[in-house]
Amino acid sequence: LEYIGRYVSPEELLQEVIKDSAFYRRSGGGVTVGGGEPTLQMEFLSEFYKICWQRGIHTSIETCGYFRWEKFEQVLPYLNLIHMDLKHMDDVRHRELTGVSNRTILENAIRIAERKPLIFRVPVVPGCNDDEDNIRATARFAADLGPNLLRIDLLPYHKLGSQTYSRLGLIYPLEETEPLPRSDMERLQAIVQSYYGIPVEID
Repeated sequence: LEYIGRYVSPEELLQEVIKDSAFYRRSGGGVTVGGGEPTLQMEFLSEFYKICWQRGIHTSIETCGYFRWEKFEQVLPYLNLIHMDLKHMDDVRHRELTGVSNRTILENAIRIAERKPLIFRVPVVPGCNDDEDNIRATARFAADLGPNLLRIDLLPYHKLGSQTYSRLGLIYPLEETEPLPRSDMERLQAIVQSYYGIPVEID
């Protein structure tokens, strides 16, 4: 194993961001922090997003949604947009797939949608969460969140993670799983769109 990366302060990271400012200002973009799970570093995020906000830089985060709300509230004022995973609506199945309940995630989604624009990301994994019942339940939940729910992204499963397992000497548990055909992804897209016309992207 090899350690990569380096420690930086929020101000040092901002300097890296500023280098590309001409590009994302022309494109209407900004800064998105992903991971891993960025909310594991709430204090850093709060400081970093604050100085981005002060510079007028559009800010976004990609999160699994499994965090303590009182901590996330420190970050929320400095966010323009939240991308949030929604892996499964059934709590028992969610525990089987991820090891944790989805209750905190759903509660956080409701709170976020009351305050900020939100995009749901559903990683569609065959045999795990691609059944129509789960997709319909996801659409019903999203439809009740109001106008701050901008869209749902159905993300096709891919095998890029298998390389990490290999480097760690681990067996990739989904080695035999293949991505859904595009026709199946479009069918799931149509199911979501049938509920209140929720915008859906699948690419």
